[in-house]
Amino acid sequence: MKHKTNIVITVHTGILYLFLFFSQLHLSAQQVNEKYSKVLTSEGSDLTLEDLESQIQKTYKKVLASTVTINKNATGVLVSSDGYILTAAHVVLGIREEQSSITLSDGTTYKAIHLGLDEKGDYALMKIVDKGTWQYLELGSSSDLGQDETCLMFGHSTGYQVDRPALMRIGFYKGTKALGYLKTSCIMMPGDSGGPLVDLNGKVIGVCSHIDRSMEDNFYAPIDPVKANWTKLINGERFNKRGPKEPQFPKDNETISPSKTMAAFSLEGGKATVIKDIANSAKDLHKSVVKIKSLKGDNTEVTTYGTIINSKGYVVAKASELSKAGLSCEQYNGVISPATIIRIDESNDLAVLQISSKNVVAINIPKNIDISVGKIIGAASFNVDIKYSGIISAPVRKVLPEPPSQGFLGASVTFSNKIFVLYDNGAAKLAGLNRGDIIIKFDDTKIESSEDRISFLKTTQVNQKIKVTVLRDGEEKEVEATLLKENEKRIRNRHIGYDLDISERKYDFTRAFTHDMPIEVNETGTPVVDINGDVIGINIAKENRTSSFVIPLNVVLQTIKNIK
Repeated sequence: MKHKTNIVITVHTGILYLFLFFSQLHLSAQQVNEKYSKVLTSEGSDLTLEDLESQIQKTYKKVLASTVTINKNATGVLVSSDGYILTAAHVVLGIREEQSSITLSDGTTYKAIHLGLDEKGDYALMKIVDKGTWQYLELGSSSDLGQDETCLMFGHSTGYQVDRPALMRIGFYKGTKALGYLKTSCIMMPGDSGGPLVDLNGKVIGVCSHIDRSMEDNFYAPIDPVKANWTKLINGERFNKRGPKEPQFPKDNETISPSKTMAAFSLEGGKATVIKDIANSAKDLHKSVVKIKSLKGDNTEVTTYGTIINSKGYVVAKASELSKAGLSCEQYNGVISPATIIRIDESNDLAVLQISSKNVVAINIPKNIDISVGKIIGAASFNVDIKYSGIISAPVRKVLPEPPSQGFLGASVTFSNKIFVLYDNGAAKLAGLNRGDIIIKFDDTKIESSEDRISFLKTTQVNQKIKVTVLRDGEEKEVEATLLKENEKRIRNRHIGYDLDISERKYDFTRAFTHDMPIEVNETGTPVVDINGDVIGINIAKENRTSSFVIPLNVVLQTIKNIK
């Protein structure tokens, strides 16, 4: 079935001693503009969601191969065959050059040097030291973007993970704000900084910079200033610096609409239009979604959701969100029925419930299920056929168990490693450290920079004992500290990207894929569909701001089949 929609195609230190080495690779701003001026176009007026999906999937592999992680906690993108990497300025400013490394999508790691950056514009250039030929993306244009033009962003949310490639997210261009930052609905969070924003031809149009609290407020450094300042960047110049009292990012988030109302792959209404289009194919899907209530040990009522799988009244839901006490399911028509748990698949946190009701409406089971990366998808909720739209961001895979929590020192420390705040009942205070102490060593590791301190602590675990050597009143003092777990409130206050509810169990599944739809934490158990309205899986966990996990329908059906 073809799904017509109103899409139109008109179609992030100067290094002087290396200057001579780079000069032979020098490109002037004019040459860069000429090189990247051609854009693939295609005339048409009635692009379907199938066509859009196909273009996204073609773009995915090319962009993924050129997306890198920087020190495994930020993102960048290769923009030349000889190893130039574009990223965010705040990424480069947060690490020492001698500690900089980049990791390709295949897991190989290389050393990289810092070149120029625009501090206020939040873009920077790095370069791989090793000789080689690298797969890269061309620079596009940020000035030709139209209202609601479809775009994709790639980034390593929460940092590099061995079992997961860079995540792809879909969004639509909404205009610019102060200093020309691009605003899109491509959702991002810490770890994505420096990642590429690309058009559907796979050309870089922006660099992941910062976010506001709303899921719609995601801001990117535009690519046109990068091209205009290319000579400064490769020559290692640092320009457009912030004043000592200037905020890191502009506070004025008022959006200026694009001058072009329609451009390449513009979709009027953006995600809302995709939701509406998928809903037309998934009509009455809400009838298969139930509201599940149960009681915890303290008689606190818990509400989550589930999906009716068959006419026997089997309902699948997230097992760890349920209790056997007071278990009931409310259907779309208000009918409330007691429910019984008849099977739990611990390996995927799936529970199968059964309700006794004469009017159950089960989902249709499709003959073929395509869950490849880049598929445009939607998700239902209680009494809503399709509430969200997005794309499959990462492939079906075994999701590894959650790694042990990192040890927390329980102190706020300056860039020079001086303790200026000690938290009550924190590891540092309990060990006898004082405000004003300067950390100079953890165990036998010298701590000469904030990067050294952060890197060491990343290798620790909760309850691990470490020796902390500090400089106090000109003398060295050594204490033993038992690292503790950082409390959830502090984590949420650290960055607005962490300030939201997430699933208690959000990892450790035998088979799952990732999507970019911002479901609520209690909306696990709801069905995920493709553009034809076919159910392809069940939401099982909200991992963070940008990603949630889905158990593929074939895995769900196998769990049902194993019921005796």
